[in-house]
Amino acid sequence: MIHIITSENRHLYGPQLWAMHEERRRQCVEKNGWVDLVVLEGGEVDDYDDHRAIYLLGFNPEMELEVGLRLRPTDDRCMLADKFPHLIAPDETPKKGADVWEATRLFTTDAYRRRKGPGRGERVFEVWAAAFEYALRKGVTRFVGMIDMQLYPGILNSPIDTRLVGIPRAYEHGVVAGSEIALSQDLLDRVLEAVCRKSPVGYEIDAMDMLAFGDLSCVQRQVRRAMTPQLVAGAERDETLAAETLFRLHDATGRARHIWSQREQRLHA
Repeated sequence: MIHIITSENRHLYGPQLWAMHEERRRQCVEKNGWVDLVVLEGGEVDDYDDHRAIYLLGFNPEMELEVGLRLRPTDDRCMLADKFPHLIAPDETPKKGADVWEATRLFTTDAYRRRKGPGRGERVFEVWAAAFEYALRKGVTRFVGMIDMQLYPGILNSPIDTRLVGIPRAYEHGVVAGSEIALSQDLLDRVLEAVCRKSPVGYEIDAMDMLAFGDLSCVQRQVRRAMTPQLVAGAERDETLAAETLFRLHDATGRARHIWSQREQRLHA
């Protein structure tokens, strides 16, 4: 499961979001040497961490952070187009628009990278799958961003078709290039196949989930259970909640959340 965090549910994730900013400091400032980034009280932040930012975070069962990615619409501003336009070739399509989002600040944590055994490395594909799912529902057709060219060979061997939008340029810490990913259901299907999944990967927790299950770890456990076929039936209440969670997981119309909202109103009437 990947947690989708927007301005609507950000208040539920205070400690987890701060852990993300701290991890970005470790990755971007301490490891990569990008010393010109802003660090506030131990966390790396920039001017794209505003109310329009969408964070996709993956945690282990103990709610320890493992992977993260930031998405943001570009209809008002875009880091690639506005701050690094020299990475975009003159004949390229515009990198800002209502159907274009920017994907930045992808990371995995040291604890996750040290993990051994089957499934290691899947979390990066999972966070991308969740990003594609969410963006396709919102009518987005392209992701833009920047990549360090030392990562490019691995990207070429992945199921995610990433196109360079200009000539790679040298910078203080290596070589960087602007990039673009064309979104489609076929792309999402390939990424889901890479992690052996059919169910949706991302989930947007809200107050109804917290009311039903208690806290983020309990919601995550219930959503994972709903995603996974069960060989043995559980308690009646657990089975009912799992069925309703599965309904919400696959519901793209908002009807499931409306039903839960009506139920809460009846309980408090």
